[in-house]
Amino acid sequence: MKKGSHTFHGTVFKGSGRGAYYVGHPEYVKRFKELLGYAPFPGTLNVKLGEEEDIRQRKRLRLRGEGLRIEEFHVAGERFSSVNCFKGRLEDQAIALLIVAITDYDDSVLELISPVYLRQKLHLKDGSAVSPTIEYYSR
Repeated sequence: MKKGSHTFHGTVFKGSGRGAYYVGHPEYVKRFKELLGYAPFPGTLNVKLGEEEDIRQRKRLRLRGEGLRIEEFHVAGERFSSVNCFKGRLEDQAIALLIVAITDYDDSVLELISPVYLRQKLHLKDGSAVSPTIEYYSR
């Protein structure tokens, strides 16, 4: 295994709002606490990547990255997707990149979680430029 990190560059955008439902679901919250050491703010910070190298790196993480894994599970007949989590930082805040098996987004989008509401804490709005750094292991 090779350890590395990558600093992505993109802009914040408003997602569909479904991230709040999933990230805030009690079973995911329990599993995020176990893996990341914190309960995430119920929602994701969505970042649209603009550089081809960043999109390629996001794809590499999806295909070969060794993240902290939450396996697929079912609650009351509802299916919840498996997720690979990659720890990182955005400015001085702990974050995790979520690579979700079932998603509406392609490799040009990062879905980030944090124990804090990143938009408020870092004074971000749609169109804000951000550069999250993500740590990973790869085969």
